[in-house]
Amino acid sequence: MDPRRELSLINKTVRRRNREAGESILWYQFSPLQGGLSQYDDVYDEGVPGSGGRQYLRPLVLPTIYLEEMEDEYRAIDEGRQPVQTLKATILYKDVEAAGMLNAREYNSHLNDVFNYDNRYYKVREYSVRGRLGRDNPTGDVILSVEGYEVFLDQEFLFDPGPQNPRLYDLPWPTSFPS
Repeated sequence: MDPRRELSLINKTVRRRNREAGESILWYQFSPLQGGLSQYDDVYDEGVPGSGGRQYLRPLVLPTIYLEEMEDEYRAIDEGRQPVQTLKATILYKDVEAAGMLNAREYNSHLNDVFNYDNRYYKVREYSVRGRLGRDNPTGDVILSVEGYEVFLDQEFLFDPGPQNPRLYDLPWPTSFPS
């Protein structure tokens, strides 16, 4: 078995399925504090007034293999509980690299990233590269698995401009129903 050939077949099959029935997410990479654009108070985890706050790079469109939205099990109550949902996404690693994600293999540089799906924003809770084929094959990574929890920009990004408005982007849509 040749791992490169297997990975090529996996990518080809998954891309065909994505063209038929897949969806996409918008991924916003956090611009780091050291050498980046962001400036925020690390104690209060909010932007410093007048300095620009947390900044994000231009969004990347990432076609997904699988998306799973999980609604909050609890209900909104008058005392102030706000339901939030979580989202799990599975993405071809080759698509992540092709989109231009920086340090795609390293989870720690993406823990402050934000992604958007269905006009909801999510902060990254879990980021893991899975399915490596062959120890000597540097491009043997197969998929990226991401889990995020919903955030509300007007409540949680105090003094921050937040990510760019996703309505400006025409995301790809499936061309047919899955068979």
